[in-house]
Amino acid sequence: MTDRVLVGRPLAAGGLTDEYDAAVVGSGAGGLTTAVCLARQGRRVAVFEQHYTAGGYTHAYRRRGWEWDVGIHYVGQLTEREPVRVLSDYLTGGTLQWAPLGDPYDEYRLAGEVYQAPVGFSAYRSGLIARFPAERAGIEALFGLIGRCRAVLPALALGRLTGPVVRRLARVLRATAVPPQALCPAREVVEGLVRDERLRQAVLTPSALLLADSTARLPFFLLAVLFEHFRTGAWYPVGGSAAIARAMLEPIRAAGGEVFVRAPVARIELDGSRATGVVLANGTRVRAPVVVSAAGAQNTYRTLLPRQPDRIADRLDGMRRGFPFVVLFLGLDGDPAELGLPRHNLMVTDEDCDALFDGTGGRTSGYFFSFSCAKDPTWTTRHPGRSTGEILTYVRPELFEPFQGSRWQHRDPAYLALKAELTAQLLDQLHRQLPRTTGRVAYHELGTPLTAEHFADWSGGSLYGLAKDVAGFGDGHRPGLADWLRPRTEAKGLYLSGQDCLAGGFLGAVTSGLLAAHEALDRAGRARLWAGLLRHGVRPRSTRSGRTPAVQER
Repeated sequence: MTDRVLVGRPLAAGGLTDEYDAAVVGSGAGGLTTAVCLARQGRRVAVFEQHYTAGGYTHAYRRRGWEWDVGIHYVGQLTEREPVRVLSDYLTGGTLQWAPLGDPYDEYRLAGEVYQAPVGFSAYRSGLIARFPAERAGIEALFGLIGRCRAVLPALALGRLTGPVVRRLARVLRATAVPPQALCPAREVVEGLVRDERLRQAVLTPSALLLADSTARLPFFLLAVLFEHFRTGAWYPVGGSAAIARAMLEPIRAAGGEVFVRAPVARIELDGSRATGVVLANGTRVRAPVVVSAAGAQNTYRTLLPRQPDRIADRLDGMRRGFPFVVLFLGLDGDPAELGLPRHNLMVTDEDCDALFDGTGGRTSGYFFSFSCAKDPTWTTRHPGRSTGEILTYVRPELFEPFQGSRWQHRDPAYLALKAELTAQLLDQLHRQLPRTTGRVAYHELGTPLTAEHFADWSGGSLYGLAKDVAGFGDGHRPGLADWLRPRTEAKGLYLSGQDCLAGGFLGAVTSGLLAAHEALDRAGRARLWAGLLRHGVRPRSTRSGRTPAVQER
């Protein structure tokens, strides 16, 4: 069953040639999205991944017979004609299937009070009003504002593209569809609408724990994006998170390309101001007129490219990194139903959700529980009598700083002691929140920010790369610190993809991947790309007979 988890071709297994139409550095959702979009226009693409399997934060792994995902806990906008469904079907030819999590899709336990996130704005709004009747006006105003923010992310995405027509359209959309509150801090906006602190926490906690930052810094539109993204529910990939990269592999191969794993890139080669290919860590040169870096802005500009102008370093120095995290991977004896493991995600806090991020709380944030074994309908067939899950919590960046520079599996005893303390803390939370797990944990291991650096190569071990805060996006009056991180770079033929280019999470990554492909294609290729997406939106797969059309769109 290992082949269900490992995705990609080891570099040592051969198959690499010295020239491709495009080279993509990094196989996360952003890099793979760009690669598939190019492949569907007939481009021969080589994707290079340093890890032993493709997928980035969407990959899965096995240890001693247990299997976990590492970052995909749910995805929204997957009903017919919704954006993520259209893109998913386009990228995978409809082979990637998604299982609904049901209603509710989230549960929050905030200082002992239980809240649930139901499907649909009407149900969500009505539930909060029933609980806080004195806040009816504020709750209705809040959901009204959330609805008015639906076009903010598309407007910002268009603004990252080049070309006079699309930039003009982005300016018009931003002027007409981006309310002033959208770029203000989420906490400030919510505090201006509702007075009850418990209600404020109920509204803000998901943003803090899902977006890994203080709601005093997160722009309000990202809170709105979360509500909109899950408005029609949440889904999980059938077969586990590795199914995402596995489904995206076939169209790349069908166009003559490949996803190579255990294939770290040492540098991106430039001829003057033009990208000409990449050099792998083993010294192999691969030529390509298009190079896409999905390895993060820090890695791209500080490691993969030759020395950059001081202004680039100054820009990077002026941007915050996202908060690091630890995650406890659990292996439990018993199937999900027996152990009472929820299909929905569970978030738990015992204080202000922003306390850790603001520096006023302890060394960890609230807790995020996810059990893929309960979400994936194939799980009990594949792993009878077993369950797995994860508990994630964010930590202060300085907590693991003393161990920077140490090697994986050769860490300081103090590092191991810190891991043991955090593991005990997370296990205690598990048994408190889900008592039927007591005595059933057969295996566990803790991933830390250093683990994330080792496997995902994210500096500082952040889940989302650079911080997605008001300073990064701008406040509507001053430009954002991240405005310069566009898919098209100053070097001809070099493009950026991934979470640093727009927003965090799966939605942000795949959107950035689509934008990078748009920029890298010629006019005819762009037309075919958007026409292909439009066909999937107008005629969803379920309304078409037979299989999705051929891989390449000539």
